[in-house]
Amino acid sequence: MLALDLEQKRPSEEDVQQMWSELQVTPVPFQHPALDELLERLRAIYVNGGAEFARFQLSEHPVLHWFCSRNRLHEISFFECFLTAPAAVSALPSLSIQNPLASPLNFKEDTSAFTFDGELAKVLVRGGAYMSFQGTASEAKAIGVRFCEALFGQRYDEIQMYISREAWSPWFGNVAWDVTWFGVDKRNSQIWVLCATDTD
Repeated sequence: MLALDLEQKRPSEEDVQQMWSELQVTPVPFQHPALDELLERLRAIYVNGGAEFARFQLSEHPVLHWFCSRNRLHEISFFECFLTAPAAVSALPSLSIQNPLASPLNFKEDTSAFTFDGELAKVLVRGGAYMSFQGTASEAKAIGVRFCEALFGQRYDEIQMYISREAWSPWFGNVAWDVTWFGVDKRNSQIWVLCATDTD
């Protein structure tokens, strides 16, 4: 999903529908101390909510390749369909994902693999509804750096990211602390999801 094929024609709507019947989505465990540390710190400040993470492997498919290699997944409502797929629902049971989603994702533009570690640090330092981060700003930044390094290393240009601040499942508090990051590892054909929420 990394290399752009300029000879490939844009798939039709029928092609997209067929893709969803053929695409294989498989949960891929990501076990690393950096993930454990991040989730522990997020859950410590979001005591009335929490944080969840999952990673998935996608099978190769020419239709998906066309849209992903051009950063145009939004044109086929990819993440809305992905989140309601059985593999995603079962891998994120705490979220109680509904079909259709409880709210549109309404992606924002202010995220990037280049800045993701800082975004995580900002969330940590900001704290939750009742709990503050037990550490310094530089410690929060280091947590974000370690997580990003473990997840995708320095392949910043190979990761396409999206962010939603919507309460798209009943798990979210539907207040100021809702956030979901979606990462697309285009080299490895993987998707990962990091969700966090809290409420007062």
